[in-house]
Formats: sequence, C-alpha cells, structure tokens
Amino acid sequence: MGKIVELRDVTKTFSSGEKKLTAVDNVSLSVEEGEIFGIIGFSGAGKSTLVRTINLLENPDKGFVSVNGTKLAWEENGVEKIISSKELKKVRSQVGMIFQHFNLLDRSTVFENVAYPLQFTGKSKKEITGRVFELLDLVGLTEKANVYPSQLSGGQKQRVAIARALANNPAILLSDEATSALDPEATESILELLKELNKKLRLTIILITHEMAVIKSVCQKVAVMENGRIVESGSVYEIFANPEKEISKRFVESQSSLSNLGKLVREKSGLVDVAESGKLLRLQFEGDVAGKAAISEISRLFSVDVNIVLANIDILSEGALGRIIVVLNGNEKSVGDALAYLEEKKIKVTEINPAVFLTGGNE
Repeated sequence: MGKIVELRDVTKTFSSGEKKLTAVDNVSLSVEEGEIFGIIGFSGAGKSTLVRTINLLENPDKGFVSVNGTKLAWEENGVEKIISSKELKKVRSQVGMIFQHFNLLDRSTVFENVAYPLQFTGKSKKEITGRVFELLDLVGLTEKANVYPSQLSGGQKQRVAIARALANNPAILLSDEATSALDPEATESILELLKELNKKLRLTIILITHEMAVIKSVCQKVAVMENGRIVESGSVYEIFANPEKEISKRFVESQSSLSNLGKLVREKSGLVDVAESGKLLRLQFEGDVAGKAAISEISRLFSVDVNIVLANIDILSEGALGRIIVVLNGNEKSVGDALAYLEEKKIKVTEINPAVFLTGGNE
C-alpha cells in the first residue's frame, strides 16, 4: 500500500472585510490506500475545510496536495500552483463525497439520484441502468429504486447518497459528518456499510466527525484537530490508550463512563472514599492483558481492599482496551506491593488526586 492522499504544510485563510480567519493552519497528513482515516474536532476546528482541500473544493493558499499520485497543489519557484481544470475533473472522478444532509434531488427517484453522475460519462442507457442497480444492491436499496427521497428514512437517504458517490468507481470516499443527522441505530448501520465497502471495494475512506464513538467504530487511524491545526495523530488504539493533548483526552473520555468520576468526587460518594494509606487509581489494561483477573489477584495476594468505582472497555480494531477506576485501601506496605505487582503485569497505573475535581481542574 502507498500514500493515496498526501497534504504537506497546507494553509487556507478566509477573509471577511479586514478580518482574516485561518481555517487550516500549516497542516500535514498522509492517508494510506485502503485505510479508513478519521479526522475529529469540535465545530470550527477546520476539519471540513481541510477535507475540502483534498479535491480542491477549497483551493489552499499554500501547501502541497497530492491525490492518487497526481499533484493538485504545489509550490514551484516560489509560486503556488494549482492543477488545470481539465486535469482536476479527472482527479475528482476518483473522489466521491457524502455529507450530513444527503444533498439528494427531492423530485428525482432513488434510481434517478444514483444515475445522475453517470449521465455525463458517455455511458449508454443500458450501462447506466446496470450500474445503478449494482450500486443499489451494494447499499441494500434495490427495492427502493422507484421511490422518492421523502419516502425514505434518514439512514436510507444516506445509503442513496453513498451509492451516488460511488457511481464512478472512486478510489476515495470523503465523508463530511455523514452520520451526524442520523439516530443511533441508523448511524451504526451506515458505519457498518462503510466498513463493508472498505473491505469489499478496497475503498479508502476519509471520515470527519466530532464524535469519538464514530472514530472508535470504523477508523484505523485518526488525526485530532483544534484551531486549524492537527495537534495529535496516530492509530486509533494509540490515541485511545495514551492521548497526549488535552483535547484528545476530552474526546476519549466523552464516550466513556469514566468521565463520571468528577461528579462522584464532588457529590462525596462513598464509592470514592480513600483511607489514609489508600489510593484512587486508574488501571489501564491493553491488548492481551485486558482479560487478566488482576483485581482479584492483588486482593488475594496482598490483603488489600479493592473497590471498583467505574469501568470501561473499548473494543478497537487492534484489540481490547480496558480502564478501571478503583479505590485501593490497605496498609502502606500492602498498597505499595500491590502497585508494584500491577506494573509488573504491564498494567498502566495512574494515581488520581480527588482534590483536582473539587477545584474545577482536570485530572
């Protein structure tokens, strides 16, 4: 596999009167062929603008953009260059795109919506019909060919949009918040479809979202954006296991029950009562370690009391990742021996200071 998308030092600025907004600030990233690559950030982070520079729906002010081996934007002798309109049209045929609000033609049937991009390819009516039904079968909507978008659910509308985006056999699918308008059941269905298409068609998918649960469900790699910059990137497992930036930690914790710890501390719940020699701990189990009975082992071996406060297990593409918040009580030596044992078993141990939550800070 090689790089199918490469961005280097890409910047995009918008002007409004005398004010300038840098939506994308010196961003570099690369996506390997066949990957599902996620870009996550809160509203205004610049992720939609960034993804639109990939097919030059937004021309970058500066920087290098390459798609499927073709340069779209680059610098030459100090001058920023953009690919010709004729060549750009060829590249765009290799890139499909789906959006949050589907962008379907309301007065056209499902068949006509999917057929629309094929009408400009020189294909015969018979070829178009065959391709449309092939795509509708791929997304599970063959029986809806003659109905109108108003008769479809949100998930079905997005399936039509996906079929239309795949009409010209693109190598890349850009998904711009494609599940944000859907209910949880429809979201899961669309994400499963995207995973299936990725495997079946070797389709590279670049998915932007503000939901870490979406990233966890389908992506192999992720880039975290804030204020127009990529602040952290890596495999989804790496980011979940060891987020370095504060915003990454917020995203990871946003879909975890462990985020309730601060509330328990502030409410003085008995669950977080720590004896004088005890400790409030986060235990992280990675990969094969996740299934080991470490809690019962330390309780039995070192005569310590272990109270499980909160627990969360994420099943990611690279394996299971478990986190448990516990209160560990016992005499000083027993607690110390128990901690040493956990670390020997390659369990990541982090001591938590409850006072941090009472001062409004972040653990």
